Amino acid sequence: MKISKVEIRAIGEPGGAEYVVVKLSSAEGLSGYGEAPATPSPQISVDRMKQDLARLPGRDPAQALRLDRDLREAGASPAARASVNTALLDLLAKSAKAPLYEYLGGPTRNKARAMARIRGNSAAKIRQAVLSAKARGHRAFSVPLAMPGGMERDRSFYTNIRALMDELRAAAGEECDFVLDCGARLTPGEALSIGDRMEDFHLLWLDEPCGDMNAASLASISRGTSTPVGFGRAFTENSRFQDLLREDAIDVLRPSIALHGVTAIRKAAALAETYYVAVAPYHRGGPIGTAAGIHIAASLPNSFIQETPYFTGEATRKARREIAGGWDETPIDGFFPLLEGPGLGIAINDQALARYAVAQ
Repeated sequence: MKISKVEIRAIGEPGGAEYVVVKLSSAEGLSGYGEAPATPSPQISVDRMKQDLARLPGRDPAQALRLDRDLREAGASPAARASVNTALLDLLAKSAKAPLYEYLGGPTRNKARAMARIRGNSAAKIRQAVLSAKARGHRAFSVPLAMPGGMERDRSFYTNIRALMDELRAAAGEECDFVLDCGARLTPGEALSIGDRMEDFHLLWLDEPCGDMNAASLASISRGTSTPVGFGRAFTENSRFQDLLREDAIDVLRPSIALHGVTAIRKAAALAETYYVAVAPYHRGGPIGTAAGIHIAASLPNSFIQETPYFTGEATRKARREIAGGWDETPIDGFFPLLEGPGLGIAINDQALARYAVAQ
């Protein structure tokens, strides 16, 4: 089997989310799909990926690791390599007529825990989104941290965070769990203060409290609070994860599906397993990435939870359903059933991709 064609489109959803979809086709009529971020802009991303992936036609998809090495040596971006890796494995699993998790060695579980990424610029909107997501089957939520302007954080900053989280738990119920998404905007001292305030709340974890800094500085947060800490969603190399793990700086490993792909996340998870650290892949893209995350979760012994974007607008949910061939990313009582079709297990609608394309 050879790769016969590479198609690249940037998708714009009605809710504003943008991402790049890579489609690899074979002469046998099979196709594999992957995702990448549409940054710094959809058209620039598409043009760059066309250059990065121009050498793929004629290559054997079964040589996924060699292809990745060649792309890396040619200067392809981590996002391009990650999307190709997911698309290649989708294609290969389809050729084997097996779900991707079966192709990767078989499932470690029969369902994957789901976490909805909540958006909102006020407490009322966040509360509404949490209740909407719960009504659609979610039982775990990633909530954005509201940051005040200026450099100083007075006592009210920390009091308001705890008050919001208490309000959300009271509204959603004790059966629901929460992650506080800090977006790498805190100092280590601020992160420790929040961790202290949230210790008896029992967050699943405090997500990405600080930006990229040395492992010892990040480790001071994990060691200074019993609140678990998640890091790694902006890293592109597994060596950075190794640094965090060695310093005991991390409780939840957060490799990005869009920057690593399936194979590299499995390698990162193998590193994390030796330190008894769970893996919760970061995902803010489309339904192709969500499907890939479910297969990753199914194949890993130390998978914790799979993040997926949640949108309250029906137009955005409709667009994602159309792209995914009818699959609507809806969990059942907090868990995604495993996808049982060949490859990623979803029938990507090329007509829908063309309809929502903003660059190609």
